[in-house]
Amino acid sequence: MNTNNGNVIIFGLEAFIRTFLGKEKPRESFQEWLVTWLKWEQIDNGFNLSIIGTDIGKGIVPTDEGARRYRDLVGWCFQDVARQANRVDVIWYGLNEQLK
Repeated sequence: MNTNNGNVIIFGLEAFIRTFLGKEKPRESFQEWLVTWLKWEQIDNGFNLSIIGTDIGKGIVPTDEGARRYRDLVGWCFQDVARQANRVDVIWYGLNEQLK
């Protein structure tokens, strides 16, 4: 996480999401965390939250159940972030595509 003049950049979201796996309701716990940040952003017009994560959902599905749960949780959490975001970009091989 990096902060600068009311801007907060959270990067490595996929790694942070792993901490929610131990919770009874991991996705709901993540959503509560996200709402806290969104409320912070609304406190002041100068506050801006940027969230950066790496997509881990492409490729072969892991055979390990825990790895599949983690992969699924990351995908659902990224959907939650995208739903709440004002702007969503995907960068693939250095090429930017704005989705929202």
